[in-house]
Amino acid sequence: MHISEIDTPALVLDLDIMEQNIAQMAAYCARARIALRPHIKTHKIPAIARRQIAAGAIGITAAKPSEAAIMADAGIRDILIAYPIVSDVKAQALAALLEQGVAVSVSIDSVEAAACLSAAAGRVHQAFSLLVEIDVGFGRCGVATPRDAVTLARIIESLPNVRFAGLMFYPGHMFVPRAEQDRLLADVNAKLYAAYDALTSASFQVPVVSGGSSPTALRSTEFHRLTEIRPGMYPLNDRNLVTGGFAQLSQCALTVLTTVVSTAVKGRAILDGGSKTFSSDRLLTGNGRGFGLLPGDPGTVFYNLSEEHGHLDITNSPVAYKVGDRLAIIPNHVCATINMHDSIHAVRQQVVEEIWQVAARGCVR
Repeated sequence: MHISEIDTPALVLDLDIMEQNIAQMAAYCARARIALRPHIKTHKIPAIARRQIAAGAIGITAAKPSEAAIMADAGIRDILIAYPIVSDVKAQALAALLEQGVAVSVSIDSVEAAACLSAAAGRVHQAFSLLVEIDVGFGRCGVATPRDAVTLARIIESLPNVRFAGLMFYPGHMFVPRAEQDRLLADVNAKLYAAYDALTSASFQVPVVSGGSSPTALRSTEFHRLTEIRPGMYPLNDRNLVTGGFAQLSQCALTVLTTVVSTAVKGRAILDGGSKTFSSDRLLTGNGRGFGLLPGDPGTVFYNLSEEHGHLDITNSPVAYKVGDRLAIIPNHVCATINMHDSIHAVRQQVVEEIWQVAARGCVR
């Protein structure tokens, strides 16, 4: 099938760009001697995860047990759940993966999570590796102080069927321009150092320090004692990463293919993809305007979404848009956009090589 035969709206993935992105991140991590454990919440597709592992990733990161189960069924045997697990249902789902021979580690920040996972692992006579999450400034999850980290590590070690495996952090507040990152980095490292030092002073070994994010992935060597990173968006990239200066436009592998269905209103072009096709997440970087980027036409603003319609302001565009035009748009947020679609067309040189199901779509439990 040629790309021109794809009905719209549809997700289109350029395989050459994706493979280049995967190889570049793997090469960076190899040079830096930092393990790569990519987060699959971006693409949710086992075929892409397998490519990442083939390129050198040690395993994957997932947010939810249902995502992890799909990846385990696809043959992936080393999975970190970077999300607090506090329900018995979820803990038992992860324990089932342990029974299948999957190495499962989980990041936690509470006694309740540790106890929940301990009980579930005990039922299957297996053990979870637990990472203590620390808050390095993002203010979402993570214990607040080095003392809290030591206390939780001690509780983990006192419980059966779980073991303390190290630290985890997420510098989500560093999704800012590099100059601002420089200012935040010192504070993040101070928190990392304090937690690490407190644990080692309390006679704990800290074999894993898991951290990083997509905007900070290529600065990983600058984080204190980091042993592995968990970027998710790097195979595909998106408008947020481009306008933030963390990726090039040429590195955006995924676009939303749409069709212009109306130009009846002066200065406007209407697409066949709206809020059920594109993520409505706002642009976190740059000027904060719009819901996607039209490569080669900076004069057009993708200014609004209704359920089935995408609204383009073409007042300042040099392009004479007409009904039937097919447009490839880079979404603001690739993760949330992919989760709205059943499938992705994997294309090379304008030819569809494969159609991948978004296997972990909707896996929110």
